[in-house]
Amino acid sequence: MSEKWTPTRGSYAVDTADNRIGEVRRLFKGSAYLVPPGGGVEWAVQPEALRRPTTAEVERARVWTTPVGSR
Repeated sequence: MSEKWTPTRGSYAVDTADNRIGEVRRLFKGSAYLVPPGGGVEWAVQPEALRRPTTAEVERARVWTTPVGSR
């Protein structure tokens, strides 16, 4: 059985409705509010509909948010 995971503010999570990854910006009144890596329009989702991202998904999100030349 897999370990229980709960989204936290500042972490990445995947919306299982459409497999979009986003950064959890806030948890409020039973919803998690995410923004796409690199910015964009925030969307709300029930925390139960989120899953922990894979290592590959997190790495891809970090590529989108890392400024060129900062490595």
